[in-house]
Amino acid sequence: MYTVPRRVALPLISVLIAATIFFTITYILKPESTLEIEVKSTNEEISKKGSRLIIGNSTESSQKLTEQHGTTLYKKYGVPITGLNHTIIYNKMPKCGSRTMDMLLISNAKRFHVKLDHNQVHRGYDLDVIDPKGKEEFAIKRVQQLAAHPPALFSDHVLYFPVDKSNNPVYINMIRDPIEALVSNYYYIQHGDRAVAQRTVIRNQKKYGGDMKMNETFDQCVLKERKACISEGRLSLMLKFFCGTHPKCSTDLKWSLNEAKRRVEEEYLIVGLLEDYESTLKLMEKLAPSLFKGIVTDYKADIRKKESEKYQTNFKKPISAEVRAILREKLDLTYQFYDFVKTKLELLKKEYDI
Repeated sequence: MYTVPRRVALPLISVLIAATIFFTITYILKPESTLEIEVKSTNEEISKKGSRLIIGNSTESSQKLTEQHGTTLYKKYGVPITGLNHTIIYNKMPKCGSRTMDMLLISNAKRFHVKLDHNQVHRGYDLDVIDPKGKEEFAIKRVQQLAAHPPALFSDHVLYFPVDKSNNPVYINMIRDPIEALVSNYYYIQHGDRAVAQRTVIRNQKKYGGDMKMNETFDQCVLKERKACISEGRLSLMLKFFCGTHPKCSTDLKWSLNEAKRRVEEEYLIVGLLEDYESTLKLMEKLAPSLFKGIVTDYKADIRKKESEKYQTNFKKPISAEVRAILREKLDLTYQFYDFVKTKLELLKKEYDI
């Protein structure tokens, strides 16, 4: 029987022990190491690319990965689209430059012979009084009709609503600083703007005013804790517009915040800012040139600027530092969403040198 010499056996045993220890640490004590490396790599790629990464197509699995590892692996945000076989869905946030955007979309739609739904049958947007579920059913049905002849564009004040992927939906939206949106909405209901007839102002006051006093400033309304300015429906409006009509969107605002972020990542081509309107339009041209080419030039035209001025609220009084501090606290979750959207837009601008 052959015996391994002692001078050979000892080094060989040492190598085997070292290999065993390495294998145990790497694959037994830390079985998640491979996934950690993949997620780290994904996060680095997202950081470099402005979060533009597509892996797979399962919303459920991507949500699970988001919850576990803080990153979304399936998404549409900032991913360019080509051709005309799309249904653009603009579920426009109120008082966020939506009428200017409508004006531009209508002009652009005519250029490309896009079928446009600008029917404001369900124009109401105050969540204290409208029926979000009923409006969702209307929107889904209308989009299905329009999508039968692409390209199509649906524009209305409506919470996020899902449509069949066969319709090739592409969601867009605009938001603004949450406090400024509240203030603008309050004074718009009170005073309207140059584009709104007085009878419409009176109708809006009755329909949306609630306990609003027509001679009170926004500051007075907040300090008296009236629902007309700080109701739950008004304070959470932005989150709900992106979260949708799921019951938890209204009952659990932290869940609503996470769901709204997920929607932006996975469903929206872009969510722009009123404070950075022109950059948003430039990105729309970059991301969907076949649908939005020329929209920036149209926006800069003198005739468009004059039309946009008509949509500025007739009267707005600046709010006090005291009221701003009160609202900033009440709107903490909404500001988390606003900052999330703002960061993503800045990354996209950097990527496209805008």
